[in-house]
Amino acid sequence: MSLRWKITGMTILSVLLTLVVSALLVRQMITITEEQRLRDEATSSLKQAVRILDETGISILGATVNDPRLPAEARDAAVAGHYITYRAKLEGQEVVYAAAPVNLGTQPAVLSLSVSWANSQQMRHSVDTALIWAGIATLVLVSAFGTLIVSRLVLRLSKGSQAARAIASGQRRVLVEDAIGKPFGGKDEVDQFAEAVDAMAQKLNAKIAAEQRFSADLAHELRTPLTGLVTAASLLPESRPTQLVQDRVAKLRSLVEDLLEVSRLESQVESARLSELELDSCVAEIIGRIRERRPEQCANLELRLQAGGGTVLVESKRLERILENLISNASTHGTGAIVIGTRGRSISVLDHGTGFPQGILETGPERFVSKGGGIGLGLTIASGQAQAMGAAMKLSNHGGALVELELQAPASMPGPSRPVRDD
Repeated sequence: MSLRWKITGMTILSVLLTLVVSALLVRQMITITEEQRLRDEATSSLKQAVRILDETGISILGATVNDPRLPAEARDAAVAGHYITYRAKLEGQEVVYAAAPVNLGTQPAVLSLSVSWANSQQMRHSVDTALIWAGIATLVLVSAFGTLIVSRLVLRLSKGSQAARAIASGQRRVLVEDAIGKPFGGKDEVDQFAEAVDAMAQKLNAKIAAEQRFSADLAHELRTPLTGLVTAASLLPESRPTQLVQDRVAKLRSLVEDLLEVSRLESQVESARLSELELDSCVAEIIGRIRERRPEQCANLELRLQAGGGTVLVESKRLERILENLISNASTHGTGAIVIGTRGRSISVLDHGTGFPQGILETGPERFVSKGGGIGLGLTIASGQAQAMGAAMKLSNHGGALVELELQAPASMPGPSRPVRDD
């Protein structure tokens, strides 16, 4: 149940409960007041009847001497010398008796009369009807007004969540406070929350930008001396130490290139040139080229292509970069066979190792965070390249570390290319 319906339901329930309690209290007060009025009316009429009976010996105002219908409790109380009122039923109708002792010879006598509840019941029925209709009208009006207020609140929160997702996707110019607006004027708790989110986003963006600048500057600064180092290493005489130096220099060069690639992807300065390709044949060609370049990493690689694969929008160069990094990651940290399969518009890469750590599954690939130690740029590059093509990359553990890449269908793109920048 959404927040809108939860708050609306609680509002309606609260108003309904308040109306019911109020109606019961009003009805009870009317009943008590009306009963007291009838008792006073019966007592006043009885006092007049007693005075006239004493003066003239005639019983008037409907008063009866020793009425056999008078309840025994009322008769006994009256004989004891008191004016009493007693609520009872007479011929199926509720009445209020008034009784008092009178002197008629040597035998004690009781003079009594009754006042009917019929008019009071009719009045209570009219009040009940009025309370019901007033309650229904109040419930409808309050519910409508409450729903309107809640809808405005929920709409602001929804716009705020959309703005927060836009910030999370990399749109740094979006402000949650501007997105939610101020329909009621002033600032409320929602505005304060939006300000806090914007402040947090600005600080995080500043830290991320500083980290990206540092990585890019570091990679650029290392590139020039590294080029000279590569040249110098190539001039060394062939020997075992020379080979070790050249291997380390090559690894360092690859790391610097990876850092530059990550910086370009995170700054979103590149555009993907997508084209329609048949998925199975494209993957087969890419795997063939990777086998030629890295035979040692592809020794246990199994390629499982579906029959009659679909057509997808993809840039072959970027897809090759993704698969190369995933295979390298699986070869380094996994065990057993590396299985690459296709299904529909998706590609899966599965190793048979211990799987991804829970932290990577929860937060996604991060720079310098690896599932098995090391620099940990492979998954970050693969994720960035997938995002550049508009593809979705999902990490999970299923008999090992499983990476699933969902590519775009041709119908989802209006043109042959799509810019990566969205700000």
